[in-house]
Amino acid sequence: DYFISYPTTSLLFFVPIANIMLLSKNTFPLYTRESPTKLFSKNIFSSSFDKYKIVPSFKNEKRSMKNITCLSSYFSSPNDQHFSLKAFTNAPSIIMDDEKEIISQKANNGIGIVEFFEGKNILVTGGTGFLAKALIEKMLRTTPKINKIYILIRAKDKGAAFNRLKSEIIESKLFKCLEEMHGEYYKPFILNKLIPVVGNIYEPNLGMDIITSQQIAQQIDLIIDSAANTTFDERYDLALDANVNGPYQLMMFAKKCKNLKLLMHYSTAYANGEREGLILEKPFSMGESITKEKITSISPFTNFPSLHVDNEMDLVSKLKNNITNNIGLEQIMKNVGVERAKLYGWQDTYTFTKAIGEMMINSMRHEIPILILRPSVITSSYKEPFPGWIQGYRVIDPSIFLYGKGELPALYCDQDTHVDVIPVDLVVNATMAAIAKHGYLQSPQLNIYHLATTFVNPVAIHQIFDYCYEYFTLFPFVNSKGDKIEVKEMKYFDKLSNFSNYIWEVLSKQHKVQDLSEKELLKIQMRFERKVEFLNNFSKLYEPYGFYRGRFHTGNMGILMEEMSEEERKNFEIDASNINWKDYLTGIHISGVRKHVLEGKRLPI
Repeated sequence: DYFISYPTTSLLFFVPIANIMLLSKNTFPLYTRESPTKLFSKNIFSSSFDKYKIVPSFKNEKRSMKNITCLSSYFSSPNDQHFSLKAFTNAPSIIMDDEKEIISQKANNGIGIVEFFEGKNILVTGGTGFLAKALIEKMLRTTPKINKIYILIRAKDKGAAFNRLKSEIIESKLFKCLEEMHGEYYKPFILNKLIPVVGNIYEPNLGMDIITSQQIAQQIDLIIDSAANTTFDERYDLALDANVNGPYQLMMFAKKCKNLKLLMHYSTAYANGEREGLILEKPFSMGESITKEKITSISPFTNFPSLHVDNEMDLVSKLKNNITNNIGLEQIMKNVGVERAKLYGWQDTYTFTKAIGEMMINSMRHEIPILILRPSVITSSYKEPFPGWIQGYRVIDPSIFLYGKGELPALYCDQDTHVDVIPVDLVVNATMAAIAKHGYLQSPQLNIYHLATTFVNPVAIHQIFDYCYEYFTLFPFVNSKGDKIEVKEMKYFDKLSNFSNYIWEVLSKQHKVQDLSEKELLKIQMRFERKVEFLNNFSKLYEPYGFYRGRFHTGNMGILMEEMSEEERKNFEIDASNINWKDYLTGIHISGVRKHVLEGKRLPI
């Protein structure tokens, strides 16, 4: 097994660094924007980068589909009639140099999205999650001639897997449009299409029994990998297992699938780590790192250790063997994850391990056609199947709702930093269009797409909270006493100490402390300290995103839109340049989170 038999000499360099990190907090602080480039001596080292070229449009034969809408949740927009390609005019697509098949046909023929999915058998991992669930709904609603969708579900047995399918998918509010379309035949239809499969992506054969795995391997045409651990500061061992071992096991299984036309893997645009400026749609190769890129761009002869998955897994294994205290191990694993990420040029454990997962897929793909989609921050649905649907808090939501509750009067960030957000239905539409395009080609290549908005329709942090201020002024939360919670305009600080001092100041004004006993004063002070500590830790966690200096190039998404027919652009909308962020946040997203996430629940604190 790849993850058990590691080279015994692979950590001669890495173990001392890990030990230094664990013993000295000052070597690599957990949260810092400092670069580690000064730690390494000069030596001859060459770094090779993939070559890219501009590729003309691909067009396929003409196909069409009916525009299926949800009658009970019809949503119209003045922007529906036109899809502007203006933002992409000067944005060439950047793809791998070995792209071979370019088919030139008439500009309005389209990709043939609906026809591609007809009769296909698909294996989906992470199927009960936010994004995959939205994708499954869209496939069933717009391509009803799809054959089977096998959903890998962690469960103790088939009965438990079916119960999860029923409660988390079939009975989900997300599927009400599909239920409306099919009426009394909804359940027979969906039960015929969706097949729950007991499994675990972390295990060989994806945790399936031998007979099931063989049957599915013979039948499936596509693999859609949406399984991931998205916690920013997750334990390093758990993040590696989910985001690296998972893709490894999936690739091992994919090699057994003789009819496989494409494997699609969801990564994240922030897997680009601490890259700055315009970030191209470039694949990762094993051994690369962001820090190495930065160092070699400044000093080509400076030596920096290569990033290899076996070294990271070996490090985790040795730490586990040497630390017997489970309570201590928990925090050490969290610290090591962040420290390793910072060392190699990533913001946090999540983005670091997602990048390594991409490297793993690239190193194992051989002749398997691979499509990696990198969405930015995914938010509630813009239009489909109805506006505002969301499952759980997404990245921007804790800040928004802490602010609305009056618990977050300030932010530690650069207020002009762009926040790259994209509604889930645009991600789903781009997914289906890209799968169809590359599924038709079946070229044994790796293609990368950024599914992001900053390049075509940027929005800054201060704009988002200006909109939030307007919203919560009109629609305030009510506290336990029945009083409306008043919010003030957000304050911004680029130094954590100034942020903390301001929080203390606000708390002091909110709570009268005169005429209190010493015991009561001590109690209030302890409560203040806990709040400030919470908000400091919260701010540190989001610090890399509050000061982010990158913009994700979306050239491949632009070319994809050009290749779509007018009908496909309408039914699979991916043009983010038309989104009015104020209208979306105040009219759709915040109310969507309140309805689908907060309803009947306490606010986060």
